[in-house]
Amino acid sequence: AYMSKDQVEKRIREVRKSMEKAAKELDFMQAAKFRDEIDLLQKQLGGQDR
Repeated sequence: AYMSKDQVEKRIREVRKSMEKAAKELDFMQAAKFRDEIDLLQKQLGGQDR
């Protein structure tokens, strides 16, 4: 589904929070999944965040 730039950035923030929470709980498998999702979202932005 198409997401606007603002929606993608909001989702990145949400996923980053989830990733940090998973890492604190030592759930590194889940944290890695969130990291991969963030990478995909940033690619959707066309690398504008880098």
